[in-house]
Amino acid sequence: MSQYVRPGIPPPLPPGSIPRSSSRSHRKPPPQPPKQASQVAAPHHAQVQGQHVPAAHAQAQAQMDKRYIRRPVEKNIPSKIEALIPDAKLYRELREVEQNMDATISRKRLDIEDTLAKGTKERKKLRIFISNTVVDQPWQTVDRLDENAFDFDIGTIPSWILRIEGKLLDDNTPIDSPHRRKFTSFFQSIAIELDRPKDLYPEGNIVVWNQQTKPGLQPQPMADYVDIKRKGDTDINVRISFYLATSPERFKLSPPLSNVLGGLKEQTRQEVVMGLWQYIKSHNLQDPDEKRTINCDDALRQVFNNQERISFAQMIEYAGPHLLPLDPIVIDYTIRVDNESTQAEFAYDIDVEVDSPQRQNLQNVLANWHSNQDEIHSLDDQIGITIQELLTSKLRRDFFTQMAHDPAGFISRWIGSQSRDLEIVLGDHDLQSEEVRRAGFYGAEDLSESIFLLLNSRK
Repeated sequence: MSQYVRPGIPPPLPPGSIPRSSSRSHRKPPPQPPKQASQVAAPHHAQVQGQHVPAAHAQAQAQMDKRYIRRPVEKNIPSKIEALIPDAKLYRELREVEQNMDATISRKRLDIEDTLAKGTKERKKLRIFISNTVVDQPWQTVDRLDENAFDFDIGTIPSWILRIEGKLLDDNTPIDSPHRRKFTSFFQSIAIELDRPKDLYPEGNIVVWNQQTKPGLQPQPMADYVDIKRKGDTDINVRISFYLATSPERFKLSPPLSNVLGGLKEQTRQEVVMGLWQYIKSHNLQDPDEKRTINCDDALRQVFNNQERISFAQMIEYAGPHLLPLDPIVIDYTIRVDNESTQAEFAYDIDVEVDSPQRQNLQNVLANWHSNQDEIHSLDDQIGITIQELLTSKLRRDFFTQMAHDPAGFISRWIGSQSRDLEIVLGDHDLQSEEVRRAGFYGAEDLSESIFLLLNSRK
């Protein structure tokens, strides 16, 4: 780290070195700073601009100095001072309590972050309602026929609208709250298969709603219902398949992988890896010489493509084909066109995972964790300054105590100490008492320079 050196003064000596000054006759005068160009010739607009630039530079420098200011860090009372202050023991005990509280708070914060990382989920019921309405059916347009017209076609096309909607039970979140989950957010996709002749309806009989249309694109906006409108004037059987959206993503396990993991049917990718590792450890399948290699038994060979030995890095690769999409939830419904509105005979409840209400509270705790840090730092600075003042007062007390016990001897020792310091400051100059008594001696240039070098050597 570089150190600032005043013009005309050599860099400071290492600690413990004695500065040596040359004689005054051989001393060169310090170099004068060069004249600024603005003092020689400068246009008027440059002078006006120069009035604002130094002010902005000074303000930026002040902010930098404030950031890098050296703060007192000592917050413990030294033992020598503690022996003089009766209540210092209480302060030490308070510091121990503070340190224990800081350790406990830091541990609790790590616990909260770990809980949020693992996910705080709870299971609730999502109730699904299915209904349909009809538009411009023949029985609805009878009143619009003209009896005197040759053509009875009134230009309307009979159609129906299928609506799928749902509601989360025991949900106390306000309907206008941005944190309320909407119906479609619980599903990765919804597929509707219509049972009708393909030759009469060339637009297709399968309708799919996907939460994300294409990779890399923004997902579709969430809604509380899904509407599907198609042409038709006859009753139609419908099969609706719901594919749940899980976070983290859950998979259906293949029979060989399920057998290794103790018959489990659904797991996340992380749970599968942990389960395989537990199986390998419990059956001592880790190679004793090469710890990164797995010796497969009969059950693992069925999962790892009949491999006798694989590395840990290949475990996910071979287990990937055994992680299958979850089976959809299938509901059958019949669209009826003989009534203006038809409601399904039953409502359907399915289990879904939602974030625990405590998750938002934990996130708020972490967000406001450092809200009082400025106040705490200010109090720590005050404590550090107070400790420094105690140390200064201790030095003064020692000074006057020694002086009170033996005034003559103390003054003699103190003068001797000052004299030795003065000799170090003068370097190779002789200490002439007559010269020292004159005021001009202390204003000499080499004396101030030597003092500067002495102070720098003691840092």
